[in-house]
Amino acid sequence: MHPASIASRYGRKRGLLRHYAHLARYLLGSYESLKKVDWSRVERLVFICKGNICRSPYAEAKARAMGLPCSSFGLEPGVNSPANASAIRVARTRGVDLTQHRARAAGNFSITNGDLLTVMEPWHVAVLRSRPMAVGVQVTLLGLWCNPKRPHLEDPYGLSDEYFGTCYDTIDKAIETMSALRDKANANPQLQ
Repeated sequence: MHPASIASRYGRKRGLLRHYAHLARYLLGSYESLKKVDWSRVERLVFICKGNICRSPYAEAKARAMGLPCSSFGLEPGVNSPANASAIRVARTRGVDLTQHRARAAGNFSITNGDLLTVMEPWHVAVLRSRPMAVGVQVTLLGLWCNPKRPHLEDPYGLSDEYFGTCYDTIDKAIETMSALRDKANANPQLQ
């Protein structure tokens, strides 16, 4: 694969390797529990990434623009950091404004049992599960809700605008699917 193609589709070689390693794990059933979401219980989508300055703020802003109750936080954010400059620039080209965003930390975020914690990478799941949470909180990987599946969405921090676009395309597709599933469950609760 050409280096420019790797950079635009996976961010970097390490992103390519992580993508295919986690895709294989997905195909072997390792993430099956993360696909078992009771959409009728989802009151709020909570998007989570490492720093809450690139992926999760975009997901929050996109979901909010679609009328979905949502929020976001980071597992290792800088206190009150603004969105990354590249994130702001690329989001703006997609009609999403991140200029007012400030990073929130997991420790300062109140998780409730109607939340669907939606993470970008499998290691985020392990971190969340190691912390105390409200009973009944559901966790999923964002990339399981788009086609093609992308169980690992490499952090775009410091990478090309083209890769930011790839991340945001994945996020857009996943949120559209999640919104449709939530709407369907709320319209027909007996289907769950």
